[in-house]
Amino acid sequence: MKAAVVTRYGPPEVVEVRDVPTPEPGEGEVRVRAHVTTVSSGDSRVRALRVPRGMGLAVRLKFGWSAPKQPILGVEAAGEVDAVGPGVERWQVGDRVVVSRGFDFGCHAEHVVVAQDGTLARIPDGWSYADAVALLFGGGTALTFFDLGKPVAGERILVNGASGAVGTMAVQLAKHRGLQVTAVCSGANAELVESLGADEVLDHTKVDVTRGADRYDLIMDTHGSTPFGRMKGQLKPGGRFLMVSGGLGATIAAGWQKPVHTTGMNADPVGADAYEELMALAGNGVLRPVIDRTVPLADIAEAHRRVDGGHKVGAVVVALDGG
Repeated sequence: MKAAVVTRYGPPEVVEVRDVPTPEPGEGEVRVRAHVTTVSSGDSRVRALRVPRGMGLAVRLKFGWSAPKQPILGVEAAGEVDAVGPGVERWQVGDRVVVSRGFDFGCHAEHVVVAQDGTLARIPDGWSYADAVALLFGGGTALTFFDLGKPVAGERILVNGASGAVGTMAVQLAKHRGLQVTAVCSGANAELVESLGADEVLDHTKVDVTRGADRYDLIMDTHGSTPFGRMKGQLKPGGRFLMVSGGLGATIAAGWQKPVHTTGMNADPVGADAYEELMALAGNGVLRPVIDRTVPLADIAEAHRRVDGGHKVGAVVVALDGG
């Protein structure tokens, strides 16, 4: 099979498409013929070893010292089950699914093997593989942080970085849960974010949200540009700060800053229940995929370059079957 392989940390050019052995499912495992995957911010950061100051040692210890221990990156994919191992009962050949290997990676490949009780969910009828996969990284991350922050209908939330993969999903999920959403993004993306349901959109190039008079029950920083230290005055009493992106100091400080919620370095982005929820919401017409662009596997380095630039809107999808 073909896969995108990274044998050293570095710029997008270190990603090479190679022929590698096709994996076989073992006891209790499912193999998925992947049609699409994504290049997420997680893939980009690990490939480049581009991490917040102070986190380099921890990242090398977790993912590999001089190169990724898992040379095939990729958190998620969508395709159909094409083989099952002994003892598999929940899945059968032909099932259309989304799948994740979390930070074990391995999804930038034409075939992906996961445990039958791992992170898989059925794709709803009428949804393409590309549209389904575009919901996963951002949607799964948003759900994880909402579980930590426990938003309640009627509360006000500020989403910083509202046009990215996490932000576009956070806006939609927050509206679905009955929150009043203020979104922060560039003016160029304001119309898109409004169409996703935001009640108010602030252009970060014109408004300093750290100095605003409004107060919020929740603040979600998906970009790392509005840290808790600058935003704590914007929280209402009892408010919660959802730190999706932050440096080592902020992560450590979160341990004793009661309003701050973060998953830390060792958390997988999603679980099967989150994928099932996302696919159910998709099937019910609640969620809309936002795709920045779709590129073929041969151009996956360009996908990494787009993510590196920090200006993508929604998900960057990679077609593994030439589509």
